[in-house]
Amino acid sequence: MIKVIIVEDDPMVAMINQQYIERSEGFKIIATVGNIGELWNVIKENQPDLILLDVYLPGETGIDFLQKVRQKQFSIPIIMITAAHDISTIKKALENGVIDFLIKPFTYERFELAIENFLQYHTLTTKLKEADQDALDQILIKERGPLSLNQVGKELHSSLPKGLSKLTLKKILHIVVNQEGYFSTEDIAKEVDLSRISTKKYLQYLNDIGYLIEELKYLAVGRPIMVFHIAPEKEHLIMSYK
Repeated sequence: MIKVIIVEDDPMVAMINQQYIERSEGFKIIATVGNIGELWNVIKENQPDLILLDVYLPGETGIDFLQKVRQKQFSIPIIMITAAHDISTIKKALENGVIDFLIKPFTYERFELAIENFLQYHTLTTKLKEADQDALDQILIKERGPLSLNQVGKELHSSLPKGLSKLTLKKILHIVVNQEGYFSTEDIAKEVDLSRISTKKYLQYLNDIGYLIEELKYLAVGRPIMVFHIAPEKEHLIMSYK
């Protein structure tokens, strides 16, 4: 369970942020606080995995907190959520290591994209022992291309080949991640209650993006069959579908 602290002095905005987080599976809000002093008190008792941080707060600002976190060399992923849109504030936030910056008011789709980006970062930094260039590129250059952030979000959700359903893919992934060792198309088709041909299309897609590895398995009798196994270091590739 990913532990989240919301830092927001406006109760209405805090409630919206909470509702947005609660729509994401696997997250738990451990505290909602209205100032930096309360935030430090919570952190002393329970280290969060993610902080949603406002800039304009009574007393110390969100930027003050970021600078202290950096001075103390704490590693806490932070998404800045604020009405501040001046370049000076944005620059300070980015220089002090925020993983995303949302300007109020923002859409749920943009918030969801921020969470998906965080999940890729979280997987890379907590679950993988080493990373290849593809894994790093998911984090380091995801927002540096010619597309806007909104376009990136739309592209992320429309990246499945024609004829494949995200909902069905999620069901298949739920079965796949629980497989031990090698498995066949027929193994997955039986569990997900889908035709072998349709199941093959989804497994082939996961193979094409690198999450699955396809191999021929030679049997004692009869023709060899095609089997798959997971490439665990590629888990970041399917985070947006889980």
